[in-house]
Amino acid sequence: MPPKSPLKLPTLPRLSLHPLTLVLLFAVFLLAVHNHRLWQEIVQVWSGRAPHDLLFLGSLGVFFLVLLALPLQLVAFPRLLKPVLAGLVLIAAGTSFFMDSYGVLVEKTMIANIVETDMREAGDLLSWSLVWHMLLTGILPAGFILSVTLTRHGWKREALLRIGALTGSVAAVGLIALFFFQDYASLARNNRQIRHMVNPVTALYSATVYALGTDRKAPAGPPAPIARLVSLGDGWKTPDRKPMLFVFVLGETARAANFSLNGYARPTNPELATLPVVSFTEVASCGTSTAESVPCIFSPLGRSDYSPGKAKASENLLDLVQKAGLDVVWLENNSGCKGVCARVPTETLAIRDAADEPFCDSEGCMDMLLVERLRRVAATMERDTVVVLHQMGSHGPAYYRRYTEAFRRFTPTCDTSQFQECETKAITNSYDNSILYTDHVLAEAIRVLDAASEQADTALLYVSDHGESLGEGGAFLHGLPYAIAPEVQKHVPMIWWNSGGFQRRARLVQGCLARDRDRPLSHDNIFHTMLGLLDIETDAYKPVLDAFADCRLPDTFIAQQAGGPG
Repeated sequence: MPPKSPLKLPTLPRLSLHPLTLVLLFAVFLLAVHNHRLWQEIVQVWSGRAPHDLLFLGSLGVFFLVLLALPLQLVAFPRLLKPVLAGLVLIAAGTSFFMDSYGVLVEKTMIANIVETDMREAGDLLSWSLVWHMLLTGILPAGFILSVTLTRHGWKREALLRIGALTGSVAAVGLIALFFFQDYASLARNNRQIRHMVNPVTALYSATVYALGTDRKAPAGPPAPIARLVSLGDGWKTPDRKPMLFVFVLGETARAANFSLNGYARPTNPELATLPVVSFTEVASCGTSTAESVPCIFSPLGRSDYSPGKAKASENLLDLVQKAGLDVVWLENNSGCKGVCARVPTETLAIRDAADEPFCDSEGCMDMLLVERLRRVAATMERDTVVVLHQMGSHGPAYYRRYTEAFRRFTPTCDTSQFQECETKAITNSYDNSILYTDHVLAEAIRVLDAASEQADTALLYVSDHGESLGEGGAFLHGLPYAIAPEVQKHVPMIWWNSGGFQRRARLVQGCLARDRDRPLSHDNIFHTMLGLLDIETDAYKPVLDAFADCRLPDTFIAQQAGGPG
């Protein structure tokens, strides 16, 4: 009796498709599954229900279908098409998750954020929701694409098919332009955000621009000087003067609208409210992300002339401060200084001894450790020193990790990075608790400086790098293109405190800054205001951009005032 053959499981037949058919199906899938945010925005801004409006919306479907399919026709060859489509669907899946979950746009600014973030921030965005989304709308479709058998015809018929597909695509766009040109012009002119929402076109274009863009690349060699002359002013020549300790706190993701010092209904600044500080209410950021704003703040370029490449190629404020003869220390608790601290002593927060353990865990360190480091600097400094404290602040989406349990005062909170699992009120509560914690950090830093004011002239300037969206208009987080970003992503807090000794040193008129607290300012003012406060004479200084210049007595008059902020 012959031996039995091993049991063979039935095999599923493999689907056979022509490359152009697969391209069309792929474009339909992208448009239907991975462009929810695009359609949501279009329906919201074009809400007419007249027959012409409905036909226009239908034409948009055809237009976007052509936009997605036409470039893919150029790679619709058996050995090339499937890996290209499989990669694109994975990119589209990741992009659509963050667009739908947080309302962000994956354009050049966001690409820079992604590339320049660290593992701690990236870890806040990982979740099972992301895993399932990638599996169902990315990995499985990619597997299906790779399993398809591609067919083709003889060269004559194949040429006719491809020429016909290309001609049909161009003709469809031409007909759309013929009948709906004015509608498209109106939609594009009045709703510029839509062009950033076509997935994955925008993400691929922005990633390419980021990778190839010369505006981000600095030339080899040392940075170019930004001033010919740098020296300390006459105020430093005062006999028997105390040393100076100036603290610049670089905040993270704090929006001015949620500071009670600026009129917010909730008491998010209870400790600062008891201290003699000045809160400036109308300050605009240079960008909507850390990667943009941090180098811009320390650069003399200003927002209108700023580019990452120019900033990297040039010296910055800290270089001038060191050239003037002052010590500079950068204390880092964020994802890096974006090149600003490349030439100054820098310490990234980590546990150094048992005293640090209450402030740190496996996720990182709380901002209060910055204050403890400042306390050590104040106790050991021997020279005039500028200290930069770079906060983690209110960086999202894990707001709940930015404060301790003692500051969980606004409840219920959103104790997850997945905003879709929380009500907007809970997200705002967690964010406000992080602002409450920043209030405590700033107040404690001021108390350290106040205690040191017997031995040193001390001062503190705080400004946030950018703001944050908390669900307004369906948007969360930050990083939208500046031209279309809401004000809450661009309107930032700025707070000033000084000891009496520093007030006399800087010749600040008592009460003047408080009277001017509502004047329009921006990150453009920081570079020149710092030079003025530190009394550094340089041709890079522009008095018109010094926010404190109008409240400073002339060099010929030595103020004899006591105590209090300016």
